[in-house]
Amino acid sequence: MNRIQGKDVYIAGVGSFSPGDPIPFDDIERVLGPLTEAPPKLQRWIERIRPIMKEMLNLSHYHYALDPRTRKPTEDNVTMAVKSAHKAMSMAGVGPGDIDLILYAGIVMENICPPTSVLVQDALNVKHCAEFSIHSNCTCIYKALQVGSDLLANGRYKTALLVTSQISSAFLRAEYFNQAKLEQADVGLRWFLCDGAGALVLTTDPGRAATGLKVVDTYIESAGVGLGPDMYCRVGGHRIAPREIYAEGIHHLKQNFHQVARLGPPLYIQAWANMVKATGLDLARVKHFIMNIPTKHMNDLALEILGKEFDLKKVNFYTKLSERGYPGPCAILLALDNFLKDVKMQRGDLVVSTVTESSKWMHGGFVLEQIR
Repeated sequence: MNRIQGKDVYIAGVGSFSPGDPIPFDDIERVLGPLTEAPPKLQRWIERIRPIMKEMLNLSHYHYALDPRTRKPTEDNVTMAVKSAHKAMSMAGVGPGDIDLILYAGIVMENICPPTSVLVQDALNVKHCAEFSIHSNCTCIYKALQVGSDLLANGRYKTALLVTSQISSAFLRAEYFNQAKLEQADVGLRWFLCDGAGALVLTTDPGRAATGLKVVDTYIESAGVGLGPDMYCRVGGHRIAPREIYAEGIHHLKQNFHQVARLGPPLYIQAWANMVKATGLDLARVKHFIMNIPTKHMNDLALEILGKEFDLKKVNFYTKLSERGYPGPCAILLALDNFLKDVKMQRGDLVVSTVTESSKWMHGGFVLEQIR
């Protein structure tokens, strides 16, 4: 069970960052701004569905890179990424001169040009390195982990910094919307998305494996041919005329919740089976499963699915994302950061995680091993 050929790759450090004070569910619309100019029918739907969403999501708090009074941004993707990177680098005991590869992964780059990866490089004062930017949402850090692990394993680089950040609130503020064009698919995301950043350092030096975790394998697949997209924002390509974008509401971030509820479970089951087969995962050795799922309802559904594969009394299904809003790309790194602080592992324990991205139905996963 190791398709990573070459040198062993270890996680040397993990860091995460959550901006601002925790915001409870009942204060979301105070911070993001009420949608008072939305169509009356939609406003009635919001009032009707809000208590249902509160109960179903069961999220205690959210973090936003916004001043809660003025709704002006307090961070950007680079500043948040750098704060998480400093924590990961400190744990790993590495400085800017040790980093020879930076992978920035996220759904929204700070600028169209230059890429966010080089902005992070500049802010960290990494004088010379290779860099890549990976464009995706929930699966992006899994993709970065695969790329980074493979490049270190084959000897091309020695120390990689993987970093991601997400400012969902930029899409969720009342001032962002053309409220006359709002639909249900545009506003549901306001109840569970929020902001954050995460980073990890990969190394081929076992002496710097501060976490004690070795990357055993990674898994990436895209299975969305003929499906979706079911989470999307269509700005880009030929759709870059600002007045037209705003007038038509093209810039609104949308999610088709009905399709996600219908397609998510069977596609997740199939992706999990594909990952187990491709990696040769020994399910009996899995001791910890880090859940990367944005709501309690979906988390409970995943446990029902995984309960057919595992003895739920013997595997630690770990999550704290059920306590906070979902920060998209960096969610797994916040979860891994908390996991390392909360859980004491034994040598030989396998740690697994998977995620499904509904934008065009991609899946990612990893297998880690505690080596000491």
